Amino acid sequence: MISLSHRLAALAEAGRTGALHIGGTPGGTVYLVAGRITHAESPACPGIGERLIASGRLSAVQWRAAYDAGHRARQVGRVLLRDGHLGHHELACRVVATITAVTHVLLQADDAPMLFVAGERHWFGTIAEVDLDLGPQAARRLLARPLPRGARSVRCRRRSPVPG
Repeated sequence: MISLSHRLAALAEAGRTGALHIGGTPGGTVYLVAGRITHAESPACPGIGERLIASGRLSAVQWRAAYDAGHRARQVGRVLLRDGHLGHHELACRVVATITAVTHVLLQADDAPMLFVAGERHWFGTIAEVDLDLGPQAARRLLARPLPRGARSVRCRRRSPVPG
């Protein structure tokens, strides 16, 4: 059986869009668009709505209104932004935190059964993407990108070990 990490890498490399359903305990789903993770969920982790309410960023009423207005069109995230509840960067960070927590849990059961459903999208919509292509070619591409205007190139210096 192919491992979850290898399956995700293959889907990323192929630039696939859809949902990878992972069985077993705890199980969950990882959503990809063009080979990048855009959302993830598992019963073992709080979802984006639970996180936003628990942090005090949204009330349960605000979350419910955004969900009701956007879930059919897969635009809940866009509704939150449109209505001014959160800024794009904050919401993107919270989505990435959710993706990170869920994928961490799912990768612990690396041998679970999996089913990829091409084209399936999450009701939250795409607010942030996590690139899975972290190999040497990706590093070269990132290093070859020009620096933003006004940015300086920084070299890392070797630090002497800190005692204790």
